[in-house]
Amino acid sequence: MLSANTQYACYLVFKLSEKCCGLHGPVIIRDLSNWRNKETGILYFRYPNPWNVRDTDWVPRQRKDGWMEVIVWKFNSNYELKNDHLFVNLKLITYERTMSGLIVRSIKFRPI
Repeated sequence: MLSANTQYACYLVFKLSEKCCGLHGPVIIRDLSNWRNKETGILYFRYPNPWNVRDTDWVPRQRKDGWMEVIVWKFNSNYELKNDHLFVNLKLITYERTMSGLIVRSIKFRPI
């Protein structure tokens, strides 16, 4: 259950395999469920050079359990719910053409 009028973040909990590909640089993220909004964001699966970071919210953080987490989406709880379900449709695009080696553990929603 979401609290009313609260900002939330959607976190991707992950690890990278030793042979990962396409995850070394910035990754473009788009919310496809809101097709009118052409806005994109940039996230990182590895910590980038500090000179290249505009917003540290989209940079991965190490968790106590050894997994990494990064914000992939932010929204307000007033976002349109359908039958008490939240529909999320995100597209990740890498500058390196293809991505592989991303091991996903979970997706978490937490207030920010």
